[in-house]
Amino acid sequence: MSGGNDFLTIGEAASLCGLSRSALRRAVARGHLAAWHTPGNHLRISRRDFAEFLRSLGAVELAGRAEERLPTRVRQ
Repeated sequence: MSGGNDFLTIGEAASLCGLSRSALRRAVARGHLAAWHTPGNHLRISRRDFAEFLRSLGAVELAGRAEERLPTRVRQ
């Protein structure tokens, strides 16, 4: 779960676009998708960078979904 609405976890990004987590990790490793690691070594992707990545693949409709804000989830 992401800490804020401006960033996605690798799993959230994969769910939005239908690619596997591994495919997104490869895109990060190859420099096609900007991301960074948290202190716990988890990948985070900004919504803006993810939308640009999707547009570069020609997935314009998905890029719009990536930029939408998700409601913040509350842990119980």
